[in-house]
Amino acid sequence: MTDGEDATLTAVGFGGSVSIAQNSLAVESRLLAPPFSDSPQACVYESRKIQREDYAHLNVSRSVASLGYLPLQSRGELVGVIELLTFTDRLSLADLAVLAPIAELCGTAVLAAEDIEQQRQNLLDSVHRMSQLYDLEKSLNATLELDEVTAMAPEKTLAMLNCQAIHLWLFDGDVLRLMASSGADATVETGMTQAAGEGYVADMAEEGEPLLIDDADDERLIRRNTTLGEPPETAPIITALLVPLMQDEAEIGILEAVNKAGGDPFDEDDQFFLSAIAETVSSALKNSSLMHAERKLEILEALVHISSEITSTLRLDRLLQIIVNSPQGVLPYERCAIALDNRGTLQLKAVSGLSSLPLGDVQVDRLNELIRWLSSQTAALHLRLQGNTDADSGLPDAVARHFEATGHQALFALPLTDDQGRVGLLLYEASNPDFLDLPHIEMIKILAGQATVAIRNALLYREVPLISLLEPLMHKKRALFRSSGRRRLTIAASTAALLLFLFFCPLPLRISGKVVVAPQHLVSVAAPLDGNVVSVYAHEGQRVAAGDVLGAMNDWQWRTDLASAEARYHAAELAMQDSLARGSAQAGADRAQAEFLGAEAARIRARVESAQLHSPITGVVTTPALQNAAGEHLDAGATFAQVLDLSSAVVNIEVAQGDIALVSPGLSASVKLDSYPQKSWHGAIDVISPLAEMGDGDRTFAARVPLPNQDAMLRGGMTGKAKIFVGFRPAGYVLLRGPALWLWQTLWNWIGW
Repeated sequence: MTDGEDATLTAVGFGGSVSIAQNSLAVESRLLAPPFSDSPQACVYESRKIQREDYAHLNVSRSVASLGYLPLQSRGELVGVIELLTFTDRLSLADLAVLAPIAELCGTAVLAAEDIEQQRQNLLDSVHRMSQLYDLEKSLNATLELDEVTAMAPEKTLAMLNCQAIHLWLFDGDVLRLMASSGADATVETGMTQAAGEGYVADMAEEGEPLLIDDADDERLIRRNTTLGEPPETAPIITALLVPLMQDEAEIGILEAVNKAGGDPFDEDDQFFLSAIAETVSSALKNSSLMHAERKLEILEALVHISSEITSTLRLDRLLQIIVNSPQGVLPYERCAIALDNRGTLQLKAVSGLSSLPLGDVQVDRLNELIRWLSSQTAALHLRLQGNTDADSGLPDAVARHFEATGHQALFALPLTDDQGRVGLLLYEASNPDFLDLPHIEMIKILAGQATVAIRNALLYREVPLISLLEPLMHKKRALFRSSGRRRLTIAASTAALLLFLFFCPLPLRISGKVVVAPQHLVSVAAPLDGNVVSVYAHEGQRVAAGDVLGAMNDWQWRTDLASAEARYHAAELAMQDSLARGSAQAGADRAQAEFLGAEAARIRARVESAQLHSPITGVVTTPALQNAAGEHLDAGATFAQVLDLSSAVVNIEVAQGDIALVSPGLSASVKLDSYPQKSWHGAIDVISPLAEMGDGDRTFAARVPLPNQDAMLRGGMTGKAKIFVGFRPAGYVLLRGPALWLWQTLWNWIGW
């Protein structure tokens, strides 16, 4: 039985041939007045005093003789009612009096059963909430990413505490900032702040005690609901529950729940449950904060290390390589590039993972196109691909094209500037749109400042003429003048002997280069006309001579055509001779006809001869399973077999463009292949390619050397080394030619003439 204005009786059992049509019965029924009076009494109604509507809650198909109600009491409290129906005999109050002891026992038993059921339900609710808390703790502690924890905490809490929305407020200095929300609440938005005096959330944070607002007319809720639009996007706030987030006895934020489901206000059980949730959330936030702080420490340590490397050198190329490669351990970028300003134009100078910039490389060309667009930007840019397509991303066209070509989805570009103007540009790229967070960006800005100063110093250092050469020479000069006379004489004699050796002692000058054996002479034997292969006379690996028959095609139709053509030709000859013997004027026409038919017969005869497939060169058959080609149909021009000429080979020697002036046709070369390290081949240069090719960081020219290959040891694609003998030159020219050319080019780059 339920209490209140709308009290009802609920059926808990029945017996006999009656079933229940409606599980509840209103207490206001006229038949239940005696049991529910101030002194509950049993009552009996005869059939003439009751109507069918009085027991409509029962499925009865027979006439009811009487209807009785016996109250169930326990310790003077009405628990329920026993309803009795008879169909033949009539009940009396005496009959109900016999059941009074049973009714007293039933009342006590029903109350005891309700108490046990309530305890069981409370226990199940406690176990369910413990399971939810365990799941929450397991989920939040599964990650140490602060952003993931702050986003997951309101979402998981909303699933556990059935309400309209959950808000996570964290302290940002002296104000509370809404870090994450789950649910629908138009009165707040993520990222907003609230200081003391601006709302009940910040006021509650000042006190540090849980706050339960269960009155919809509370002035604090009314003031908050004024931010709703007309019509309101979400339901107004009618109840709110707030608990503090504590870490080491210090308050770090607030966990807020609004509008309990069903319209009921929050109660103390909800407050206790939310407080337990807040403890788990606080623990997860603490672990994530420690991890976040540890990452910041790693970033600072890496920054100190990179700073020491940057300040340890004034070589510009070395400095640029440090800037683009060293931060890879702490910055999650996939590619870093740096460009320097040259008279108002940005020029790409270094890319992470590349020791030099190869000419004509596609990736380098794409970076140059992007940097040309970035050169017009004066502020830092952090661009990310947000939409599914470039059209939805809102990116500039140049950046969208670059992302589509490279597969990257984010970039961060930072100009390098100082008081003298722009020095260059630092660019980071990655496939992850969120590859940089706030600590990473702060590190990049610090690194950019240090890099700007270091690059400016390196550029100024480069402007000092011969600084890297003059400084050590001055130290050597001072040390020489401080030495004794005998030591100076020894040094002078050694220097003179060295100069004589360098100028007058001849040494052989050889140019080294990589070698690649060029592909051999490969010839294809093709079918002259459509037909079937009837015979095969060769197999793979067989050596054949020029003119050898490799196979034969079906030529019976061609031979038939040849016989017919020859018969017509002989007939035409006889007609011509007859006309000549008679001196007829038809002789000229017969001669022309005979010549035409003779040419036709010759053409068909050539076709018959072509049915025999001959090898055009001497070599080795390379077609796999050639013997299985018998019976196959070949179209005109289709390949029947291939023959490889191994009698000779050509090797290409890669000659650097700095040495090409010394190489000419006719010079002898010695070749050693990796496949035969104990054997050398010797030949003379036949041709030097007029077109340069891209080698390992430098352009090269191919010097071609023909070599005999009767034993077929040289095969296409073999690699090795070669030395080209140029002739005898002074030792100084042979030993110091490379450094002298480098010095000459360096001086020209600095000074020019």
